[in-house]
Amino acid sequence: MDRRLLAVLALVMALASGCDWIRAKLDMPTSEDIAKKKELIAQKEAAEKAVEVASDSLAAVDSTAQQAAPEPETAKPEVQKPEPSATGLNLTPRSSLDKTYYIIVGAFKTDQLVSRSLKDNEGILEAPFAFEGNGLKYVAIGGYETLEEARKALYVAHQKAPEAWVYKKK
Repeated sequence: MDRRLLAVLALVMALASGCDWIRAKLDMPTSEDIAKKKELIAQKEAAEKAVEVASDSLAAVDSTAQQAAPEPETAKPEVQKPEPSATGLNLTPRSSLDKTYYIIVGAFKTDQLVSRSLKDNEGILEAPFAFEGNGLKYVAIGGYETLEEARKALYVAHQKAPEAWVYKKK
């Protein structure tokens, strides 16, 4: 008798948990509800992954900045006008940059590489520009006041320039 009762209960449980009609009548989630929930979870995980990638690139920037020697605070401010270098490249002085965060697509030692990068990165976000700092010439494609704005722009920039990263002006 006990075995029959257990068998009937097991059959009823299997039917109740597997049939969408019964699940709907019992106000339980149906297979359609479960599929929607799985899709939402996948979208949320993809968004978190994008934020994690942006955070990783920012962490790399922070560690690079910590390794670089700090600039002396008593240094004289640079001239505000871009001045052409020996190859005719206009570099914006770092002191004239008016934003806190910049999307960088490259950092180079030679003017020739800077010129090529400026040409290659046109039309990604804003018009690319170059500035000097820490002994390198940086090519930037946008400047932003907040880190959140910069991260959103970085996400867009990564579609065409996966090597892009965020630079924080000191």
